[in-house]
Amino acid sequence: MKYTKSVLCKLIVFCLVVALAFPTSVSAAKNEEVIPFASYYLDGYNAYICDMGRGEMQIWFDVMGTGYMDEIGVLSIQLYESTNNVTWTRVKTFLYEENPGMLAYNDYQHVSHVTYQGIAGRYYKAYVCIWAGKDGKGDTRYKWATMV
Repeated sequence: MKYTKSVLCKLIVFCLVVALAFPTSVSAAKNEEVIPFASYYLDGYNAYICDMGRGEMQIWFDVMGTGYMDEIGVLSIQLYESTNNVTWTRVKTFLYEENPGMLAYNDYQHVSHVTYQGIAGRYYKAYVCIWAGKDGKGDTRYKWATMV
């Protein structure tokens, strides 16, 4: 079926009018406070736990700076364990002073991990302290990492 330029033009205009008349997104409630996620030092970050099997796990993190940082990475990781996924106990704390791979220097991104030998069949989550610093100043964010 062939369409003339006139019909195609009218169809496109109709679609645009419909799209403008019915917005696809809904704004937040007017009474909710909007807290911006902004940092002079951190551009993005993520952390997760990778199950390696037989209780072994790796806690991975990826930290991206807004540019080259004097220090970038993770300051600490607190690992929690549970038998029922309700009650949690801290079983290990990783500190950057004891694990040199947790921080990078004079870089804009740092991706690394720490390894832990847990118990197969248990639940684990980690509280990760993310850091980027430059010229004696910096920014910290916290993220819960779960098993993937």
